[in-house]
Amino acid sequence: MPRPRSKSRDDLISSAMGVFWERGFNATSIEDLVVATRVSRGGIYADFGGKEDLFIACLEAYRARFANPGIDILASGSNGLESIEAYFDYFIALHEKRGMPGPGCFIASTMTELAPHNSEALRIVNEHGSELKSAFATSLMQAASASGKQIAKTEISEIAEFLVTSSQGLWSYGKSVSDIRVLKRFKMTLLGLLRFRLGLPAIGRK
Repeated sequence: MPRPRSKSRDDLISSAMGVFWERGFNATSIEDLVVATRVSRGGIYADFGGKEDLFIACLEAYRARFANPGIDILASGSNGLESIEAYFDYFIALHEKRGMPGPGCFIASTMTELAPHNSEALRIVNEHGSELKSAFATSLMQAASASGKQIAKTEISEIAEFLVTSSQGLWSYGKSVSDIRVLKRFKMTLLGLLRFRLGLPAIGRK
């Protein structure tokens, strides 16, 4: 039985994304997806060929809907440190809106669960990581330039990589804490460490 005419492919992906985001790939069954999407097993297989293909479509949709706007905050800003703080505030706000414990990062969860065993998932994870690192590096160079600091490109690259790892770790940590203030404190500590590494004066806590 195919999916209902009222249920578009985008609607199906949107409904399934929430399940995969919350539970991951292995803990989500086809029956879970049937219930969440209200599309029959046959309809899901007709559109995607199976759970794995649907998961990849959901991961791509998550990247476009949630991850890329965060990268845009970094890439389009003119003040490096403010852009980095705005990036973290963006994802903290997503967690706060959805309720704590938060949803975590779908890409970060995929990195440890499916990417080691699925080439398409690995491609998406690596592309996201590369784009995020590049955007962080752009913001860091802006911050260094504004402060008049001379920082080698290799050091900028190292700090950007550290920020990628820290952000992914923070969103994963958000899945296990009930107080949003924990994420906000982490952000302020991270920004303080970043200012110290860049040789910038410390600022007061917000």
